[in-house]
Amino acid sequence: MYSYSRLRSALQDAGPVFTLVLTLGAALWLHLDGSPRGRVFGFAEALPEVVSPIETARVASIEVTVGQEVSAGQVIAKLDTSVIDAEISIAKAQKAQVEADLQMELALLEQELDVDRASIERDLAAQREEQRRAVAEARVLDGEISRIKQLVDDRLAVVGDLTKLDVQHATATAIAGEKPRTLGLLNAQLKAAERRRSELRDRGSGMAAKLDADVRVASESIALLEQRREGYVLRAANAGRVASIDKQPGEVVPAGEPLVQLLSARTGARAVACVPERSALGLQEGDAAELWIRDQLGASIPGSVIAVGPLVSELPARCWPTPEMPAWGRVVTIALDTPMALVPGQAFDITFGARRGAAAAAPPKPAPAAPPKPAPAAPPGPPAASAQALMKVPPALAGRSRLEPSGILARPGESRYLIVSDDTGHERRDEGAPWLFAMSTGGAIEPEPVTVSGVDELSDVEGIAAGDAGEIYLLSSQSYSKKGKRKPERSALLRLRPEGRGFRVDGEIHLAEVLDAAPARAAALGLPGGTRALDVEGLTFRQGALYLGLKAPLDPQGNAMIWRIAAPGALFGDESPAPVTAAGGPKRQRSADEARRFEAARVSLWARARVDVELAGRPAPGGISELLFMPDGSLAVTSTPSTEDGDAGALWRVDRPEAGVLAPRLVQRFPGLKPEGLAPSLAAGALMVVFDAGSAAPSFQELPWGP
Repeated sequence: MYSYSRLRSALQDAGPVFTLVLTLGAALWLHLDGSPRGRVFGFAEALPEVVSPIETARVASIEVTVGQEVSAGQVIAKLDTSVIDAEISIAKAQKAQVEADLQMELALLEQELDVDRASIERDLAAQREEQRRAVAEARVLDGEISRIKQLVDDRLAVVGDLTKLDVQHATATAIAGEKPRTLGLLNAQLKAAERRRSELRDRGSGMAAKLDADVRVASESIALLEQRREGYVLRAANAGRVASIDKQPGEVVPAGEPLVQLLSARTGARAVACVPERSALGLQEGDAAELWIRDQLGASIPGSVIAVGPLVSELPARCWPTPEMPAWGRVVTIALDTPMALVPGQAFDITFGARRGAAAAAPPKPAPAAPPKPAPAAPPGPPAASAQALMKVPPALAGRSRLEPSGILARPGESRYLIVSDDTGHERRDEGAPWLFAMSTGGAIEPEPVTVSGVDELSDVEGIAAGDAGEIYLLSSQSYSKKGKRKPERSALLRLRPEGRGFRVDGEIHLAEVLDAAPARAAALGLPGGTRALDVEGLTFRQGALYLGLKAPLDPQGNAMIWRIAAPGALFGDESPAPVTAAGGPKRQRSADEARRFEAARVSLWARARVDVELAGRPAPGGISELLFMPDGSLAVTSTPSTEDGDAGALWRVDRPEAGVLAPRLVQRFPGLKPEGLAPSLAAGALMVVFDAGSAAPSFQELPWGP
């Protein structure tokens, strides 16, 4: 009894201590183990956007308020344009003066040519009169000489009279004989004067060309000023919320300084995970992630790891368990597969899974008597080879434009893709509008097109590729339309540079027109019959060179052909000498300049490949619909029927692409589908394929692509 009393007393004395130890232990376990299911803490990444002028100007008005939600492209502020308006007025006056000078100079030159022509015509008339006089005099002298000879023979005149007439006759004959040459020279001078006058009227003379160039310089100056003036209207590049207004109307804002700051909520937003050191070492790009909104019930949000901090370092203060206890680990950036608007800083619980595209481990082989065990579920990854996912096109965008994907470009820095479409806009409304389209990693198309300035129309664009200096190339098909026409927009190869939310054209050449002007050049590229059957759909870039894949024609052996442009910069005039002036007007001048640039770019027939497809269960000659050099050095090629009607496609792989005849290996066929665009997937180790479905909903597919 005594022992029991002592034990009970000891337990009562030690109870608070045990309770405290258990409570601290449980708290420490919860802290170290994280939230349920091994989750780690993360939060929605804030995407700040600073709205600032590109040159110093005075603020005219602020069009938003703090906290206001703004859409992409919405006007944020306007700057005072009075100074640049005055510059535009001066430039327009200078252009008018140059145009007046042009007309005056042309009138003076034409007047001088008229005077020269009149003088030549007078000289020509005088020479013709002298010729007729000399001929007539020679004829008269012929008769007189005959008469005097008779008199001499009759001894009625002396020989001296005959000699004098012979001299006169010789002189008249010489003059008459010389006049045709003089008349020929004068006629040549008259024709030259007429030619100079015609060239002057055609603006082909050197003086007229110089004055025309002055007018173009003035026009470009006005265009540049007007472009600068457009920059005085500041717009939001992305949808978001106004966080602060740093300047007020009347204040001067230096170039680059913040005027308004936004917190952007872009489609395909990203989250940041704070992964403790003990869990971070096995993570890598491409791993799957699941996100749960903290303190809310609901399904998880799938995502993919797109960046892993390169080293273990101190995590952001928000991830510390207590303000006084720094935590160490790696910061992991996650792109959401499902586009959604996030509140910057919104908290998540996050778990990580197997690398996307990785094969699931095979289940253990069951014993003979035991029932078969089900295979474990595969980790998240690209869709199966037979599955395509539909793109999510917002109704507002579908009402503005068709979307028929013909090429795709991965933009890892923006966590999205850019897509080109065969056709844009709708008939009789924005048809051929110079637009690109942006797609998230989950296939959601942004509601606002990406604009391309510097060109009025894009037509039948089939390829898009990025160079190594930030430029982007767009390629039209070079083909004739179903109506048998090929307008210049269908033969364009364009080079773009980033500008604001979109791009501007800073280089243009028309390949089919260059080849039409030089049949020998076309024959060297595998087109002995000219460009009538030409259809180019593939475009890719590698090690400073552009590669073009031909859908048609095929070579005599049924191979699709690939062209190589060794110096794209020269193709757009960056590396070639100044153009040589060509007579015949601006169109002929442009053709001569493009031919010179084409030669400087060293365009050649690089390789051939057999890429047939299966159409309605039978083999059909295939042409290249897209090609892409992958990061592992391999070449991916998609093909569709070269000239036959019908939807069918195939994906091919060339492990070691070299000049000559390639030996592609079939990866997959796409019955009833038209694969027309390839890009490295934003999920590592995969290939993105987009399909053109005409008027139906477009689709995409991610396929594993390993060494």
